[in-house]
Amino acid sequence: MKLLILTASTGGGHKRAAAALEDTIHRLNPDVEVTVVDGLRAIGKMYDTTTVKGYYFLVKNAPKFYGEMYNVTDRENLAYKVVMKLNAAQADKLLEVIEQHDPDVIIMCHAFITAMVSKLKGSGQLNNVKVISLITDYDAHRTYIAPNIDAYVLAEPQMAPKLVEEYGVDESIIYPLGIPTFEKFSKPGAKEEICRREGLDPHKTTLLLMAGSFGVTGVLNIYENIAKGNPDLQMVVITGRNGKLIEKLDEVVDELGARNRTKLLFFVNNVEDYMHVSDLIVTKPGGLTISESLACHLPMAIYNAYPGQEQYNVNFLLKQNAAICVDEENASEEITKLLHDPARLNEMRENCKRLARPNAAADLIKLARQLDGSALSGELS
Repeated sequence: MKLLILTASTGGGHKRAAAALEDTIHRLNPDVEVTVVDGLRAIGKMYDTTTVKGYYFLVKNAPKFYGEMYNVTDRENLAYKVVMKLNAAQADKLLEVIEQHDPDVIIMCHAFITAMVSKLKGSGQLNNVKVISLITDYDAHRTYIAPNIDAYVLAEPQMAPKLVEEYGVDESIIYPLGIPTFEKFSKPGAKEEICRREGLDPHKTTLLLMAGSFGVTGVLNIYENIAKGNPDLQMVVITGRNGKLIEKLDEVVDELGARNRTKLLFFVNNVEDYMHVSDLIVTKPGGLTISESLACHLPMAIYNAYPGQEQYNVNFLLKQNAAICVDEENASEEITKLLHDPARLNEMRENCKRLARPNAAADLIKLARQLDGSALSGELS
């Protein structure tokens, strides 16, 4: 089977899901020929730049407007139809990319790409290709829904009624398999070994702060207040590629004399290690970050969610008692309270374990095989 995964750079989650799928195929299905392509970039630089930069500009500088547009286009109205037509208009350019790889199955990790592939199938140009729409958040959105799609893969089962009742999707093509994550998130190493290697104390309560997307001021205040009020707490702060933030944090750590209980990190390739040894993570609620945290059975304190899919992700986590939501003013108090309530924290950890979908990537590949007619033995989880 030849599998083409089409992704995009509007947020890291789409590409990370695609990478997790590719990794699983290489480990478990070496007979599958897989190619991952950034679909928006392949269409053309202008379209990709406009879409990607436009997305980041709105969520950073006009989040309220972005949230309003997100909600408006989730209804069948003029705005929704315009968005769908604009994206479908790029279908012929995407066809050139698809024909280069001649796939049996296409997995789309982005709503805009789904609209294009739908148009191509409807016009008879992909008659022999099965197509799967992978929704990489914990709430569905109408722009992911289009005719001629063979399967919709959801993050969790409670999303299914919305597809059926609001979008009119046939229930038989809905598969709540989960969002693909790398195996290393669901198969931890020994805590003592990880802590020894990373210079951490395995006996201390550990807070992981994923700070790269938060800006500077808010993170500094949150870290400082938590560190001041919790002298026995061990903290790991990952700033991503935010150089200004790590410089400021370095200064604050020295001012507080907290060097021996704070591990500051720039960009890392082993975030799963820190998730596995932590008791709580402070993070933004992107779909992939949530799925990786759930895979590690790690409760979440959500900070700085923007309106739109992130807020819907938060709503899901709060309803499932897998996370708390904090802001700059109450973050230290709420996080400290939770860390000093082991019974509640353990209940949240169990909820994360219940929601985890460790076999999501493998199950999605099984689904692709079934649609293609090249299925191996074994049921979907």
